[in-house]
Amino acid sequence: MAFFSFFRKIFGSSSGAESGGGITVTGGAGAVKFPTTLVRNNQTMLAQLAEARKYESIIKEAARVCNLPPSLICGIGSRESHWGLALTPPHPGGTGDHSTRAPRGSRTGRTPPDGGGFGRGLMQIDYDWHEFARTGNWQEPRANLLYAAKVLNDSRTFFTQRGVNPPQIMQAMTAAYNAGATATLECIESGQDIDCRTTGRDYSRDVFNRSGWFQLHGWT
Repeated sequence: MAFFSFFRKIFGSSSGAESGGGITVTGGAGAVKFPTTLVRNNQTMLAQLAEARKYESIIKEAARVCNLPPSLICGIGSRESHWGLALTPPHPGGTGDHSTRAPRGSRTGRTPPDGGGFGRGLMQIDYDWHEFARTGNWQEPRANLLYAAKVLNDSRTFFTQRGVNPPQIMQAMTAAYNAGATATLECIESGQDIDCRTTGRDYSRDVFNRSGWFQLHGWT
């Protein structure tokens, strides 16, 4: 299904807007437009752009799988790992989120037993919440990105089945990538900001802002 068809299904027309927490996302003629406050020549973002371009075909494949704009996938990868630059070591096989947590499941220590962080690979798949991050080929860019697409698709199904207003679904999916679908639904149902349970309480807004910057550089 083309993204234009998805947009029309979600918003009920060929153009529309999604608002939440000050975000306005517009779409039409097969595209979604994300606003951005980032300047075009932001050096940090330019470094990330160079990295993202290495995975361009995979990013576009993942976007097709989850029926979202490639620019949104770019924004998530930017927030999560700076497209690998923020990882230890700084490449697709690196990890992030080197915090400590209470033991959970088979993990008896406060950190993963392999010495890495809880976030795995380019899209920072969480070690505790996804078996893929413990046993899968998360170091491989395509596997990591396609798994991220599955997480996003699962969130869409979750929110659709629970009657979330269609104009909120894209932002809800984005917030849920960080906070989880159940926590994000609680934010929506309680009338709080959709990012109320995300890291920094700004995850979807920040991702949309980054996505808009990638659009300035040719990503749809």
